[in-house]
Amino acid sequence: MSVDPYNRKKQHATVFIASAVFAVLLWGVGYSVSRVVAAVPWVLLFVVLVIGPLTQLWPSIKRRYGGNFPLHWRSELGIWFTIWSLVHVGYVFDRMGWNILDFLVGMSAPAFGAVVAVVIAIILAITSHNATFQFMGPKAWKWHQSHGTYVLFWLLTVHIYDQAFLQNGYPLDDALHVFYLASIIIVVSLHIAAFAKVVAHYRKEDEYPGGIH
Repeated sequence: MSVDPYNRKKQHATVFIASAVFAVLLWGVGYSVSRVVAAVPWVLLFVVLVIGPLTQLWPSIKRRYGGNFPLHWRSELGIWFTIWSLVHVGYVFDRMGWNILDFLVGMSAPAFGAVVAVVIAIILAITSHNATFQFMGPKAWKWHQSHGTYVLFWLLTVHIYDQAFLQNGYPLDDALHVFYLASIIIVVSLHIAAFAKVVAHYRKEDEYPGGIH
């Protein structure tokens, strides 16, 4: 089964601790708090988005570790992505002295896209549990979660491109900016490769690989 609506306390604790350690490391090497709380949620979203295509390209990952690994980590990763995103938004508002009205007036298109992405992330987090899964049914729940995740990825990609490159003169001498660019390329490349593999399998076997419905 490729969907997993369950939230496990140990996995939540692991994701929280790992993301907090990563945040401390970024801060320790000299990144400002504002950049740290922007980078951490992006890393979590990156992991969420590469899990699916990686298991499609290399099914041996699931066979080797058993169960629904690593697909069953996506709920916890997605929820903590949302939490860190809200921390980022809250920190920016506090630092800039904004309220909602101040932010909405004169807001740029990439900033508006980021706001929409956070709203989508909140909706996905709220519905990322078994009760919603049972209510929607597996296909509708999977469609809702996967499509919502892809939409917010592209909205945040535009926001990152604007903030990290357009407004800062394409500074590829910054390690975080290089990671942002590389992560976007990796996500797109993996999804294209996984899609091509699924189509090739269908053309050869006249059916989709296991887990594709």
